[in-house]
Amino acid sequence: MIAADRHGVGPRVLPRRIAEHAGPAPGPTLIVVGGLHANEPAGIEAARRVHARLDDQGLSCYAGRLVSLRGNLAALALEAPEPWLRERYIDRDLNRLFVEPSDEPGDSAEHRERAELIGELRELVSEACGEAYLLDLHTVSSASPAFIALEDSLPARRFASGLPLPKVLGLEEELTGLLMDYATNQLGCVSCIVEAGRHDDPRSADVHEAVILLAMARLGMLVPSVRTAAGEAPRDVVVQASGGRSEHFYDVRERVAIGAVDFAMQPGAVAFMPVRGDKTVVAVEDARPIKAGASGLLFLPNRQAQVRPGDDAFFVIARVGRAWLGLSAWLRGRAWVHRWALRLLPGVRARAGEPHAIVVAPEYAVLLRREVLHLLGYRLVRWTHTPFMPWPRRAAGLLAGLARAAIGLLRFALRGGEHAALPEERPTDWIARRHRLDVAPRTTAEKGSQP
Repeated sequence: MIAADRHGVGPRVLPRRIAEHAGPAPGPTLIVVGGLHANEPAGIEAARRVHARLDDQGLSCYAGRLVSLRGNLAALALEAPEPWLRERYIDRDLNRLFVEPSDEPGDSAEHRERAELIGELRELVSEACGEAYLLDLHTVSSASPAFIALEDSLPARRFASGLPLPKVLGLEEELTGLLMDYATNQLGCVSCIVEAGRHDDPRSADVHEAVILLAMARLGMLVPSVRTAAGEAPRDVVVQASGGRSEHFYDVRERVAIGAVDFAMQPGAVAFMPVRGDKTVVAVEDARPIKAGASGLLFLPNRQAQVRPGDDAFFVIARVGRAWLGLSAWLRGRAWVHRWALRLLPGVRARAGEPHAIVVAPEYAVLLRREVLHLLGYRLVRWTHTPFMPWPRRAAGLLAGLARAAIGLLRFALRGGEHAALPEERPTDWIARRHRLDVAPRTTAEKGSQP
């Protein structure tokens, strides 16, 4: 693609593909994407290092295929004193545009980038001889442990468990149009986002390099004893970057968006610090304090050089225990759980035309909060946030909700049952779907036929 600098500097040619290597034996395809945000150069540098070693330094890929791609070519072509001082994007955040259907209208620079990148990914997945995996490599604007974000399917959990980083589930419920979500649900890839550290930290490229090598070793593409270009053990690099949280799982509880250009994080607001809902002031906007709306840990505080309304201000996440993860894995594999959930849980019914989706009437489904849906393997695609309340008010609300549900069930009984009383999907209803990779892991041939 020929990308022109919008500030008047002449056009430069940037190839979409950084490089590719294939082993002599068939195996999985690992797709690496760097530079989806133009001020995050570490992923591209890491991919270059791995391919350079495969070319010149005797590192052998003996199975499968590694292909590395640049993300936002138009924004990557913009000049800046340092790569991490580029603007993240030109018109639109590219990592919010991978929506369904993929031909959403738009003529921004990023809409054109999206169309080209989707075409490249479809081609790679259609050519895959085995399963396809995607690593979307990013960095952050403020100091943070490295982490991996994944859609909470069991195949993604198994893959990510081999990468010793904190694992964040549920980002796709708060953010639409993620490349990770598109690759998972449209192309059938196991997909993850890896955030390696600050944009300007040279160590971020080291972490991404180590993650690529670990992923290749886990997929049987490299010998497990492989080391980085600097001679380090990849696992040691990643564990050190994890901030002591390498085996922890977290779930997203809240996203707060930037509402005005007069926005600034509080100086003491750092990633993974504890916050209390409606108590901890995290940022200031238009001279007003912005408080966390949920209790947990602060996540991805925004300290980008350019403040853009609508971008993420910060998130709140909460720790998920191993027992919860194990129970959810067991429940998801039992078809009877999903059949009986539709029959027994108040306010829940099947969605017309979607065998693995449910519609939830929030006024009756007081026992089916977001965390319980996650336990059963559903992700919310339409829902409303519940405002933070202290526990006495939450308890009172639960009792009132149970009373409403009991009265509603009696009304349902007199009107032919719950499905007769709520036959139509309403705009206020929640919609949740089971994770696609949990329902039907797809063959290579099926993935290639995806339009």
